[in-house]
Amino acid sequence: MMTKRQQLPPQIKKITVKDRSTGKSVVRYQLTVDAGHDPESGRRRQIRRRFVTEAAARDGLASVQGGVRAGTYVPSSKLTVDQACEGWLASKHSLKPSTLRGHRVSLGPLRDELGQVEVQKLSKADLDSLVGRLRRGEVEGRKKWSARSCNYMLYLATAVLDDQVAQGNVVRNVARLVDRVAGDAEKFRTLTDSEMFRILDRECRDRHLWTLALYGLRRGEIAGLRWANVDLKAKTVTITENRVAVGKDIVGGTPKSKASSRTLPMPDDVVAVLKAARKRQAEERLAFGAGCGSGEYVASDEAGRPYHPNLLTYRWGKMLDGLKIERVRLHDARHSCATLMHLRGVPIAVIAAWLGHASAAFTMSVYAHSQDDALKAAASSFGRVVTSRDIEPGSER
Repeated sequence: MMTKRQQLPPQIKKITVKDRSTGKSVVRYQLTVDAGHDPESGRRRQIRRRFVTEAAARDGLASVQGGVRAGTYVPSSKLTVDQACEGWLASKHSLKPSTLRGHRVSLGPLRDELGQVEVQKLSKADLDSLVGRLRRGEVEGRKKWSARSCNYMLYLATAVLDDQVAQGNVVRNVARLVDRVAGDAEKFRTLTDSEMFRILDRECRDRHLWTLALYGLRRGEIAGLRWANVDLKAKTVTITENRVAVGKDIVGGTPKSKASSRTLPMPDDVVAVLKAARKRQAEERLAFGAGCGSGEYVASDEAGRPYHPNLLTYRWGKMLDGLKIERVRLHDARHSCATLMHLRGVPIAVIAAWLGHASAAFTMSVYAHSQDDALKAAASSFGRVVTSRDIEPGSER
C-alpha cells in the first residue's frame, strides 16, 4: 500500500533554479515564514531560505516557528563584536567621561582581537583563548594582564552581550560561561601612625593637600575642591566636584557617586593648615601681579592656576622621598585614613560615610587593612592577665 504524499505547507514552495556550478536545473525548497516583528521598526520580520530537500525545509520551518512561539528566535545578523561594544558604550549616557574611557581601555583587547567576529558566532572558546593569552602576555602590544584586569574585561563583555540578548540579536550570553580568573586579593601598604604624622607635620607648600588626602579625600576631590566650598568658620569642607585627567584633557564634574557628595567636619589642626594655605596663596597671587589665575582652587600653583591632577601624584611621591618614607600611592592615603579610623574603633558605617562610599561592606573589604603594629597589639591581648585571685593561696589554677 502506497503512502499518500504529504502536502507542502504554504510557507514552503518547490521551485526550479539553475545550479551555479553545473548550469543545470535543480529542484530546491524555498521557505518563506513570518518571524514576528522588528522591535525597533515594528515592521513584520520575514525569513526566506532555500533548502536542498523537503525534509530540511520542514525542519527549518519548525525551528523558526518554535523559536518565535517561545520568544527565543534570533534572526541572522552580521553585527560584529566591535560594533556591539561601540553600541553599548554609546548607550551609556550617564557615565562620566573618565569612566567611559576606562571602559574603552578595558574592552580594548576584546575589540582588537575579536572585534571582527560576528556576535552570533562568538564562542566561549574565543573568550577563553583571549583571557589565556592576556594572562601569558601573548597579545601583541600588551603586557601580561592581571587577574583583576581580565575579570573586569569579562564583566564588561558580559554587559555588552546581555544588551545583545535583550535586543534579540543573540540567544545566550557566552561570556557568562567563562570562568573568572582566580587571583590573590590586591594588597596595599598603608602608612603607619608615625608616617602619617610625619607627613602632616612637615612644613611645605602642599601641606594642606596631603592633609586632605590623609583625611580621606580622593585625588580628584582634592583637585576639584574650591575655596568656596571650604568654610573655615564652620570648620567644614563640602565635596561637590571631581576633577580628573581623561587622556590629555582635564574634566571636571560631579563626584564619583551620589554618596561621594558630602560635607565633612574638619578638626582644628586641619582648619589651621587650610587657613595658612589660603593666606599664602593670596600673598603669592598679589606678588605675581597681572596675569595671575583666579586662585579659586585649593590645589593651585603660585600664580593661582589649578594643579593638573597628575601633578598631585608626582608631588606626593617627591614628598615621600624627601621624608625617606617608602612610596605608597596617593590613593593609599585614603586606605591609611580608613585603616586608622577602623583601628581606633570608629564604626565602619561612619567610615564609609566619611570616605563617600555607598556600601560599608565595600569599605570594610577594600580600605580597612591590618598593619604589623596592629597585629602585634592583637597578639598581646592573648597574654595572661595576672589578678589577685591568681596569687591567693589555694586558688585554683
